[in-house]
Amino acid sequence: MKGKILIKSLMVIIILALSCSYVFTSVSLAREKTPIEIYNPNFKFPTEPITLTFWEIYGSRPGWLEWARKVASEYSQIHPNVKVKVREIPLKEYPIIFQSAMQTNTMADVFCMFRYRIHEWGLALPAPDWAVKIFKTQYIDAANSWQRYPESGSRKEYQGKYLGWISSELDAGQMLYYNKDMFKEAGLDPNKPPKTSPELLEYMKKLTKYGPGGNIVRGGWAIRYLGHKGGIEEKWTAFLFWWHDCRKGRIFTEDWKHIQAWDSPDFVAAVKFYQDMVWKWKVASIEMPVPTEAFKLGLAAMTNRESFLEGILKRDAPWIHYGIAPIVYGAPPYGQYKEGVWTANQLSCVWKGTKYPQIAWDFNMFLNNDKHDLEISKIAGGIPRRKANQDTPYAKSIKWLDVFKEAYRRPLVRAEEYDPYGLFGNLEDVLGDAVVTCLLDPNADPKTELKKARAKAEEILRSAIEAQKK
Repeated sequence: MKGKILIKSLMVIIILALSCSYVFTSVSLAREKTPIEIYNPNFKFPTEPITLTFWEIYGSRPGWLEWARKVASEYSQIHPNVKVKVREIPLKEYPIIFQSAMQTNTMADVFCMFRYRIHEWGLALPAPDWAVKIFKTQYIDAANSWQRYPESGSRKEYQGKYLGWISSELDAGQMLYYNKDMFKEAGLDPNKPPKTSPELLEYMKKLTKYGPGGNIVRGGWAIRYLGHKGGIEEKWTAFLFWWHDCRKGRIFTEDWKHIQAWDSPDFVAAVKFYQDMVWKWKVASIEMPVPTEAFKLGLAAMTNRESFLEGILKRDAPWIHYGIAPIVYGAPPYGQYKEGVWTANQLSCVWKGTKYPQIAWDFNMFLNNDKHDLEISKIAGGIPRRKANQDTPYAKSIKWLDVFKEAYRRPLVRAEEYDPYGLFGNLEDVLGDAVVTCLLDPNADPKTELKKARAKAEEILRSAIEAQKK
């Protein structure tokens, strides 16, 4: 009797063991695959412990850092032998941190960076063939236009190659944000934002409010005068393109041998308009916070910004009723051109010095798979990059989708980031200095300041040319 009970007990144990084994095997077989396992199935994934580092520069944007850490954790759950350490790099400190890492050979395996800096520093490892297949088949054209270097790009190792993409923003570049309640208060139709430069000035004058001492208490425009000089120059560029054809370079001449004529009438007119906003028309204040904060706090009625401002407003100022419209274009007497468009140009790249190039690219593409593309698009307020997400309810609900379509009907901004000397960032800062000087000093002459800037930039260019000859 005891023997029969023992045999039955053993049989139950064996059956349970086989069942558990079957369940475990089924779960294992059903686990999510990472991109390299799908698009490069012959690759033998290593089993030894691996640590990857991922540096991101969007921590100040709502939800971005938390999302990056979540994705890193998901990757480690699929590949338990791979640990991904996420580090936030403050935007103001990124040049120092990255340059120090380059000198000490301690760069991150995967990192977010502006495209012109990637070119300037030459940090990226071009995508392997299996990742290129993903870019060519799974991404929309607007996304691929930023991640693929042209055949004539100045860095030969990048020519015609894909350097990566980050699910952060894909939008119409700078768009016009305006406060609808302030429009109503000023007697303006909240459904009819300004379209041309003269209309914009008229609206700014009507929307500006002054205190007892004549100081601006609400700006018609939130102007960028603080922070990174390149960022200041970029916001001013939206006005420059009223006078300057956006299809022409604003840094170099067409042969890439000289600085563009910064002291030409079109550049001077753009700086003068910017300066007059502060000192002549008094519709923008340099006493206000930076534009994002000023608009969020209700201290300004209008500003230009990318799609991520939507996320900030939803988080910090959900009570603000705002609209988004295409960026204003030039019309006499303030220019003649329609503003060009440039989308977000941040890429997630793999460092060319990584010990694990295939694994790093696998994680990079995992960051950008269909699921994560949709997630970060919602967080950042951008348009999804992947084709599979174009018909999702979220993509169809984007209220500035028509703005995006309108922007892409306008001329594309010339991609001068492909400069032959890797100087775009430095020269942008020099031009930004001239703009700031005129914003802060009502007596500064735009033509004089631009002439000084051009002379300084020409000297930087000459040094770069001489260095390449050695």
